[in-house]
Amino acid sequence: MSLIEPNIHPILVHFAYALSITSVLCYLVSSLKFAEPWQKSLRPAADWMLAFAALAILATIAAGFQAYYTVAHDGPSHEAMTTHRNWAVPSGAAIVLLAVWRWRRRQTPATAIFKSLLTVAAISLSVTAWWGGHIVYNYGLGVQSLPTVTGDGHDHDHGDAGRGVAMSETDDPAEHGHDLSNGRHDEDAASAGTHDNSDGHHAEDAPENRIQESADGSPSGIVTQFGLAMRAGDIERLRTLVAPDVIIAEGGGTERSFDEYAGQHMSADIAFMGAVDSTLKRRDVIDGSGLSTVISESQIHGKYNNKTVHAKMTETMVLRETKDGWRIAHIHWSSAPITGEHEH
Repeated sequence: MSLIEPNIHPILVHFAYALSITSVLCYLVSSLKFAEPWQKSLRPAADWMLAFAALAILATIAAGFQAYYTVAHDGPSHEAMTTHRNWAVPSGAAIVLLAVWRWRRRQTPATAIFKSLLTVAAISLSVTAWWGGHIVYNYGLGVQSLPTVTGDGHDHDHGDAGRGVAMSETDDPAEHGHDLSNGRHDEDAASAGTHDNSDGHHAEDAPENRIQESADGSPSGIVTQFGLAMRAGDIERLRTLVAPDVIIAEGGGTERSFDEYAGQHMSADIAFMGAVDSTLKRRDVIDGSGLSTVISESQIHGKYNNKTVHAKMTETMVLRETKDGWRIAHIHWSSAPITGEHEH
């Protein structure tokens, strides 16, 4: 365990921002007529604060890159981190260059051009700071009150879908007319191991083939319940449906326990599930001795992080029979954007 978890960037960033903004204010105030009595002290104070701000910015950006490549994160938070980085580098570079310029001319009063450029750079730095807060408070990156992250940080490419999340339940009942109230799968579909809606008809057109939430503890039912718990954000329910040592694979990364998943991707997956609608197109169940594999193919549509989502998803879950019933031992999610003619 290091002294500063997960790195020193959150400490340095306060010095970089506070010194930069304070130096700008000192330069601007020193230009005002009422501040003439304090100009002799304000101007050198502003010069020194800007010099220290430049040093702090260099250290902050270095620590920021270290955080960018090491802090555990998911697809949506990776996108926010990249935006934060793209604001930070030019803003910080501008202030550092202006600091060098000013230090070489510190014996003369700061010019109006210098103050204007520094003000613009400070505004850009404020946008950077906002994005920094956004990735902490909206995505929880590096927040130690969350479950401990035991794996290495890594980014993911999930195409237009943004995340490789569970797509195990049907569409929003209110929008697509699916009835989830009786908590049962169609027994014929479950026993046959498949359910095919690929002809584009909704459940109201073929009620005998309707896939519904199962409450009987069958492998297919556990998968459906997992999807419903994801949509509801019911973490405790999710915990009861999986094995403690569940292995979750998505986007090239692997989490090897429920606690690790909870500390890395689960919050983003829950947010994604709550923002989009999904249509279960097909489900295959392959039964074995004490094991069952449930493969679900879905389409998802909606908006997430201000982006339109139109993708196809494949979810594979391997369930293990235990003394407490079926539990999910392995999950794999993959997705790809739907291109060309719209599918139903």
